[in-house]
Amino acid sequence: MESALYFSELYSHPGKALEEHLINVADIAIQNLNQAPDDIFKRHGKDVLSRLVKVCALCHDIGKATSYFQEYLFAPDSVKDKLKVKEETHHGFLSAIAAYFATKAEFEGVDALKGEERELLPFIAFLVVRRHHGNFRDVLDEVIWKERERGVLLAQVESIDETKLSVINEKLRRAGLNVDITNAHLKEWVLAFPDELRRLRMRLRKLERMKDIEPYILTNFLFSLLIDADKSEVTVGKTVERANADLDRHVVDNYKATMGIRDSWFNSLRQKAYDEVLSTPVDLNAKVMSINLPTGLGKTLTSLAFALKLRKQIQSTKGFTPRIIYSLPFLSIIEQNAEQFEKVLVANGFDVDTSLLLKHHHLSEVYYRKGQEEFETDDAKILIEGWNAEIVVTTFVQLFHTLLSNKNHDLRKFHRLSGSIIILDEVQSIPTHYWLLIGELFKKLTQELDAYIIFVTATEPLIFSRDEITPLVNREFYFNSMGRVTITPQLKTSLTLEEFAEKLEIQDEKSYLFILNTIKSAKAFYELLKQKTGEEVVYLSTHVVPYERLERIKLMKDKKVRLAVTTQVVEAGVDIDFDVVYRDLAPLDSINQAAGRCNRNWTSKGEVIVVSLRDEKRLYASYIYDSVLLDITRGILSDRETIEEKEFLRIIEEYYAQVQARKSSDVSRELLTAVYKMKYESVDGSTCIADFKLIEEDYPKIDVFVELNDEAKQVWQRYVEIKEINDLFERRLQFSRIKSNFYKYTISVPLKIDNLPPEVAGFRYVANNNLDEYYDKNTGFITQGVTALW
Repeated sequence: MESALYFSELYSHPGKALEEHLINVADIAIQNLNQAPDDIFKRHGKDVLSRLVKVCALCHDIGKATSYFQEYLFAPDSVKDKLKVKEETHHGFLSAIAAYFATKAEFEGVDALKGEERELLPFIAFLVVRRHHGNFRDVLDEVIWKERERGVLLAQVESIDETKLSVINEKLRRAGLNVDITNAHLKEWVLAFPDELRRLRMRLRKLERMKDIEPYILTNFLFSLLIDADKSEVTVGKTVERANADLDRHVVDNYKATMGIRDSWFNSLRQKAYDEVLSTPVDLNAKVMSINLPTGLGKTLTSLAFALKLRKQIQSTKGFTPRIIYSLPFLSIIEQNAEQFEKVLVANGFDVDTSLLLKHHHLSEVYYRKGQEEFETDDAKILIEGWNAEIVVTTFVQLFHTLLSNKNHDLRKFHRLSGSIIILDEVQSIPTHYWLLIGELFKKLTQELDAYIIFVTATEPLIFSRDEITPLVNREFYFNSMGRVTITPQLKTSLTLEEFAEKLEIQDEKSYLFILNTIKSAKAFYELLKQKTGEEVVYLSTHVVPYERLERIKLMKDKKVRLAVTTQVVEAGVDIDFDVVYRDLAPLDSINQAAGRCNRNWTSKGEVIVVSLRDEKRLYASYIYDSVLLDITRGILSDRETIEEKEFLRIIEEYYAQVQARKSSDVSRELLTAVYKMKYESVDGSTCIADFKLIEEDYPKIDVFVELNDEAKQVWQRYVEIKEINDLFERRLQFSRIKSNFYKYTISVPLKIDNLPPEVAGFRYVANNNLDEYYDKNTGFITQGVTALW
């Protein structure tokens, strides 16, 4: 008989009925799953996944039915913190046990599931529900039963109003749950769970021997579907419909027709490369592809056009619409490429809202618009961090920490990788010790989530063997056609900065870019070059605030800079062009990237000169680069007086072959073992998934806000006002609205310096009236007392 109560009078959040939240989250999670390809997780099938997601979502907050949680939810602020720390208030464990047994009941009669899958799926349901408000831990820690937990769980069950729970149960059964959630069942499950855990411990210890990434991928996928739906339901309240945009390769064709490209041999070569890639027949069985072309040949637009062509083919053949995830190593080129994509779409008459094109990195502006609807900041944040867009332009850090992380906020967008077309621009930036790891993860991503990978680079690393990649262009032809640049190694002797400056000859009619390895050496050489030439010199490093960095890069792009001294910040993908580039010794792929800043448009013969610079102790290169990579590079370059651009492909292949032979893959193997075991965190000090860091900190740093101009003054004043807000959630919300502007004036400086600026409102702060004490408007932050090179 249907309950007389219209709703349970139990709540998940203030003003939100618990049963309504559970059913809405299930609906959103299923809608998101339905956007994924039918071909994902072949071992289980999409129907099994759909049932599993539904069970997890319908059970994920059932523990909130306790009187302990309901009391906490409506308690005054004065006692809320005290109630929050009580174990009986926590809802995750009880909800997870319900999800475990509900999953067992769901698949009890499914003959297609093998024995180990029938055991593993309920455990995955338990895991994703238990940690849906937090981060993953080592799965072996999750199956350790603490006897005191029994008392807490039974007290929670006893506290649940049976009549109210029966209302929730009726509605969950109607929503498709195949087991009754009652007080009696909950008590029975709590008492039976220790025995279940004992069996699970034996099963989980076998994971490492299986050497299978699939359980990890499946767990993250389900976790992502659940937490994304949960956060979206609480804020936006629904699934935001995808942009109904008819995108194919012709939008790029149309844009190129508006560019007014002048006739030249080099532009003809660019067009030939574009046409070759776009004329390549789409093979939907080829999951890993490559556009390997020399720098300056238009890889950005070419890769976008091909991805759109592939997207259209997948739509018509497989019946789903892939998202395009365009990933790059550095923030500076994210802005550059996203701007170019926007121009492509605008030229074709699209209203480029955030649901169509989304930039996402840790400094992104928190703004989301779909059509005429602008979302509130907290809703916008959820939509941005969930990658709700057709084309997402993001960083390697965001992408790879979505693939490999224990953290809730990283894994939330994992499900967006299913069926996606992932473009990796400047893929050579991935550290060599992660090649094996990334390669194995990508293989599994293509197999289990039906994703496609496109490498875009001038220097393609051996993450995959050549026979595992489908080339989209005849790279040999284009490299052999090149003659813009000559690399001249000058490595027989190492020079101090003073000796280098003294030997230097600057010709009046040429522009020069000097790329040095450390901030300290770049600053010192900047001063020497100014003294030598008496001319204006532009300086660039991470000690210059991002606002100024972008301004200076724009000047370089507009050919308004003749002399520039920089660190490596300009190497990958920054569209600047100088006649002569000097590069302090670095790994060969970095030197190749530096060559991409020289004579990009073939105006005359460019020259890249590689020098070996040192301080009084050692080479500057040795402070920041791996000695094996430097040794391989020196060995390859030392035998040659000059290297023509047409030889670049051959020598970079030689370099990567030696790197693969000599560099250890131990870091990758240890992390892969953690993935097999689903060891998300470690309590014993052994390697775990949480240890993965795409970018290793080279020295301890601290952020400093520099009040450089009037805009910075206004931003800082607003920050100080926000810090006075007592409510933590509101404070974070208000800060998210100024975050992108705030970090335009923020730099990271060495922690161990003598002149750290004072801390104001919880942040190191250089006031405008003290600017000269801490910040040089040309070279950025003034470091004092630094014993290292930084």
